[in-house]
Amino acid sequence: MRIGTIGAGMAGLSCAQALRHQGHDVIVFDKGRGPGGRMSTRRIDTPLGEAAFDHGAQDLTARDPAFVAQVEHWAQDGHVARWSPAGADAWVGTPAMNAPIRAMASDGDVRWNTVIDTLTYDGSHDGQWRIGNERFDAAIVAVPAEQVAPLVDAHDVALADAARSAVSDPCWTVMAAFDGPAPIDRDRLTDFGIIGSAVRNSAKPARTGPEAWVLQASADWSRAHIEDALDTVQRALLAAFADHVGVG
Repeated sequence: MRIGTIGAGMAGLSCAQALRHQGHDVIVFDKGRGPGGRMSTRRIDTPLGEAAFDHGAQDLTARDPAFVAQVEHWAQDGHVARWSPAGADAWVGTPAMNAPIRAMASDGDVRWNTVIDTLTYDGSHDGQWRIGNERFDAAIVAVPAEQVAPLVDAHDVALADAARSAVSDPCWTVMAAFDGPAPIDRDRLTDFGIIGSAVRNSAKPARTGPEAWVLQASADWSRAHIEDALDTVQRALLAAFADHVGVG
């Protein structure tokens, strides 16, 4: 079969990889500029040099035997490494969180910078699906729930309703580079005040560049301040972090 997949995160790429192994022709579409999704990494030029921030997922865990085997394979290829500050079964991508996603994407046909906002079923052409300007025997939707309903509403009302009922928690995130180490001996902090997670990104394996922290607000605080201006959120999170580590 010729199969079109919308979404090149870990779910979409894993599905595409499994289908290719079964002999299917799979094309994956993604609106992003490159691999990552919720495992994205942002690189920013600063006066201190280029700083890297894993601004989505901070680590991944492997417990299911099949996924453990996959992660160990990535480790052998240098795409992930263990990261003990997040726990004994925690891993991070190397040299960036999106490394395993990048490796998965390199194995197939992925169309980046491609926004898919409609999914059409054409029964007059042997029951084919149209994604963009191309036709497929089957279509797979592997995007966050909020993006699913507009794509499937015309084809599966129950699925669209289920997607609408699955609401993601918001997460305000600040990426901060400093000219020296923060005065704290831990590389990962969780659940203090308005901050749900603070991670010294520059301390993860295979990272380079200046001292870099990713500060992620709690879901409750993010929801309550979802409409705040960017600079207001930035000041609030940096102030909370500074107060916790004991600097002015």
